[in-house]
Amino acid sequence: QHYLFDELIDPSRRRGTATVQETSVAAFRAYLSKNLKSIPHDVSAEEFPAQIEKYYGDVMIGTALKDGKISKDDEDKTKMRIKTARAAADGIASLKATTDAIEDEGFLGKVKDVMMPYLDSLYGSTFDASDHTIFTKWAKRYEDRFMEDMQALNVLEPDVVTRVTEYVEKITAFIAQIEQRGFAYKTSDNSVYFDINAFEKGGNSYARLEPWSRNNMDLQADGEGALTKKTSEKRSDADFALWKSSKQGEPSWQSPWGFGRPGWHIECSAMASQELGAQMDIHSGGIDLAFPHHDNELAQSEAYWCDQHHGGQHQWVNYFMHMGHLDVQGAKMSKSLKNFVTIRHELSREGGLNSRSMRILFMLGGWKERFEVTEGLKKEASAWEDKVNNFFIKVLGMDDTQIVNEHESNSDPSVQTYLAEAKDKFHSALTDSFNTSLAIQAISELITKYNSLEGSTIPFEPTKEVALWVTQMVNMFGLNGTAKVDSETIGWSGIDIPAYAMPYLTLISCIRDRLRQQAQKKRSIDVEDVAEIRQTIRDSPLPESTETAPYQKVLDDALATVSQLAGSKQSSGSIMGVADRIRDEDLWNLGVYLEDRADSPTARIRPVTKELREAKDAQQAKKAKKTMADRSRTTAAAPAGRDDKRTISPQELFKNEEYSAWDENGLPLKDNEGNELTNSKRKKLKKQWDHQKRLYDQWQSQHQNP
Repeated sequence: QHYLFDELIDPSRRRGTATVQETSVAAFRAYLSKNLKSIPHDVSAEEFPAQIEKYYGDVMIGTALKDGKISKDDEDKTKMRIKTARAAADGIASLKATTDAIEDEGFLGKVKDVMMPYLDSLYGSTFDASDHTIFTKWAKRYEDRFMEDMQALNVLEPDVVTRVTEYVEKITAFIAQIEQRGFAYKTSDNSVYFDINAFEKGGNSYARLEPWSRNNMDLQADGEGALTKKTSEKRSDADFALWKSSKQGEPSWQSPWGFGRPGWHIECSAMASQELGAQMDIHSGGIDLAFPHHDNELAQSEAYWCDQHHGGQHQWVNYFMHMGHLDVQGAKMSKSLKNFVTIRHELSREGGLNSRSMRILFMLGGWKERFEVTEGLKKEASAWEDKVNNFFIKVLGMDDTQIVNEHESNSDPSVQTYLAEAKDKFHSALTDSFNTSLAIQAISELITKYNSLEGSTIPFEPTKEVALWVTQMVNMFGLNGTAKVDSETIGWSGIDIPAYAMPYLTLISCIRDRLRQQAQKKRSIDVEDVAEIRQTIRDSPLPESTETAPYQKVLDDALATVSQLAGSKQSSGSIMGVADRIRDEDLWNLGVYLEDRADSPTARIRPVTKELREAKDAQQAKKAKKTMADRSRTTAAAPAGRDDKRTISPQELFKNEEYSAWDENGLPLKDNEGNELTNSKRKKLKKQWDHQKRLYDQWQSQHQNP
């Protein structure tokens, strides 16, 4: 279908005389006739929206489809078909009669899903069935995309990659052996079907995974697929195809029964048996594959291997792990419903998940339950990642000789107890059907308990033991790139400062520490401070390269600013302002943050994380909101026609609904609920009052003495 669509939009390869516009209209009507049968098939694109409302309005609001019986899957599929047809109608209606739409990508994107099946119905039978490149080209494209996505998510590469086209001879031999054992039969169209009755009479069980679904004709039809020919020669309606005779234009291979292709289920059985032998331990897949796909796999594989037990039933798989559906707004995410989000789109979009956060997100949900990605779940995953980030950064800020409290002889034994408890909970969680949600919760609880001991006497060695175990567990979960589980390196990627930057950052941090300490002591920066800083820089070997240039510039600017301070009038506020600028602007723009610590005179050098960015954004938003509120209050306080703030008397400045009592100068005494204002609040308002008085006095002076 993709091949035919590409042909249509390429004038040099186009089949027939119809234009793209004519073909799109015909395809639209054919789509309606097949998929939305209640709507007249000759309805125009312009009339379509009204017809949808008339015939399918109930479906769009969730009403039952037929006879009062609700089928969620049918409802979702109908909504998907309406969406597809609506897009096509919109594309067609937007065209003018003389417009050639070949280069209009927006138009092509809207009509593609109705045009491809239509083109297939017109020209699909004209292909040379022996030329498999038309089909394998597209398969290879999606295989490559899949492998790229798995690599992006840090999924281990498979030991063996199997492709059906490379196993056709093995598949036909596999089918032949099943037929030889009396569990398959050939029909007149040269197809081969599995004989379920014969299989069960031979002492085997069918539909062991979902015995309640064995008579579900809808599931059986889905399991056979749209390419299966209807035949009256099947011995039982439940019998399924092992080999399908190909229609003209479908991919085809030679076989003992004539030209055809493998059935859907047999591919997996033959390839897995070839690579894994007569039995495998774990077989996985989505829960929607349990019946009929996996049940049919079991039947045909056990029919093939049953001679291992001299005619008795053979167990081909020891354990099945069926994954729950990934939902989008309550509906299963699937290609057929066109409600999917691709991995690469999510990883590349602004504000999207990264590889690590996506893995954490999926670990929060149970692998066998339905799972929906919500904003709340994203925040939970982000909070867990930030918590581990901060823990690693804290530990890496220590060294082998440093302890949280110097009195190691009285060390708190709780940390070893907490670690032992965490290990036990973690192990119990994973041995309980791989409960990853509880496992990562055990890590989170351990970090919380460790943080609660901050300020207690925790030697570095127990801290290192905790950090190393956490590291090894996140490595095991694939959250740290290709790092090995038994790694002795604490932490994960993304929290490291480049080694070439550290000499510069250490000096910059030292300068800022000096500024901060002097401001706190209410002391000035003098020439002796500058000389000492310069000497420290001269004594420090600094690597020079294009990579270090941004850090060199920040260091030079910091030194120049300190030198200017030493030669000027200073205040504690101005000195602290320089220290804050170095932290909040200069280094922040390089992705580095200096974290001040209550228990240390030196700041911790750490990378800027997502958590820090969000906190800063929230702080700036709060500040901006307050500024806007202050401006609104000032404007509201001004009499009509007095937009110039200078014209407002300080006695009028705070006469608004925010306060309920004022002193003789107009300074607020109580808030709007009658509560006394705090001293700090009154001091802050007094500063604003004084500033307004200066502005007002200046304005009065200018207007009294023009």
